Amino acid sequence: MSDVSLETGRPPVDATASATGVAVALHGVTKRFPGPKGAEAVTAVDAIDLDIADGEFFSLLGPSGCGKTTTLRMIAGFEYPTAGSIRIFGDEVGLLPPNRRPVNTVFQSYALFPHLSVAQNIAFGLEMQKVDKREVRQRVAEVIELVQLQGRESRRPKQLSGGQQQRVALARALVNHPKVLLLDEPLGALDLKLRQAMQLELKQLQERVGITFVYVTHDQEEALTMSDRIAVMDGGRLLQVGAPTEIYDRPRTRFVADFIGDTNLMPATVVDTDTVRLVDGTPVRVASGRPEGATCTLAIRPEQIGLRSPEHDRDPALDAVHGRVQRVTFLGNATSYEVVADGDADLHVRVRQGNAPGIEHFAVGDRVRVRWLPASATVLED
Repeated sequence: MSDVSLETGRPPVDATASATGVAVALHGVTKRFPGPKGAEAVTAVDAIDLDIADGEFFSLLGPSGCGKTTTLRMIAGFEYPTAGSIRIFGDEVGLLPPNRRPVNTVFQSYALFPHLSVAQNIAFGLEMQKVDKREVRQRVAEVIELVQLQGRESRRPKQLSGGQQQRVALARALVNHPKVLLLDEPLGALDLKLRQAMQLELKQLQERVGITFVYVTHDQEEALTMSDRIAVMDGGRLLQVGAPTEIYDRPRTRFVADFIGDTNLMPATVVDTDTVRLVDGTPVRVASGRPEGATCTLAIRPEQIGLRSPEHDRDPALDAVHGRVQRVTFLGNATSYEVVADGDADLHVRVRQGNAPGIEHFAVGDRVRVRWLPASATVLED
């Protein structure tokens, strides 16, 4: 019988790896593909260092061609690194074939066998490994209950909805008791409403089984919703790794700030370690981390900004600029304002809808004071 329980979801690992708490470690991992005849090789992944914790839901996020899927494929064994080290629970696996790595992969195309039932699809891998039939039945029953497919064991894939087919693909991967589950855009084929529902289900499933999930997506909302930590990639490089709140509230680079949600970007000049000056001369309190006189970019999220009438706002605790409303859009639970600041910056402001005291409503052409708490602003790296 198997020595792994789906109730805990944790297969045995070596003591050293468990002590460090690292499930997947990439050190200096690079992948180059041959270029067209006579051309230089194409670098898809460029010397990345990354530690993914045991039991973590970790997402690789970025646009198409950023290197996230190539990174996942190297962890899975479908691609071999040109340079660097890949370790899974302390064991070097960079040159091992996929079937010798303690991982399983779920793809966007579910790759279910159309002529097999749900139970047969899930059992297929175990049968190829010649697992005892009794154990196969037990493990299949466990994962069917885990992914909530009871009563559908005998159905064929074409008799299932897209979400149910996704559950079969997940069950087929989990039944092998992988130490790490790799997921390559697994919800991409689903419509928006079902995809959002499956995001919550997938996160809850990961919490129940307790194993490490490494998830590839280009959808920032998906990554923010499900992940314990996110690695944002572009051009084959890791730009920032952190918790969703850190990535969203404290982006380090212009690319991360712009890729993760909406943000306002304002050019500025460093005055001292705690102050920068906007184009219109307005001082802003923020930790710059730059030498005096250096140019930089200030980032502030639309929902972290408020609007007041200039004559009503004299709050010294807030930083602010003056401007004029250019566009007003009702969004249901909020109102979006496009404001042209006096320094020519175009600012996007999102104000929650309501009639609470102090909330003002503005029309196109109104003069406004755009204000924010100093802690809401971030100076971006070049």
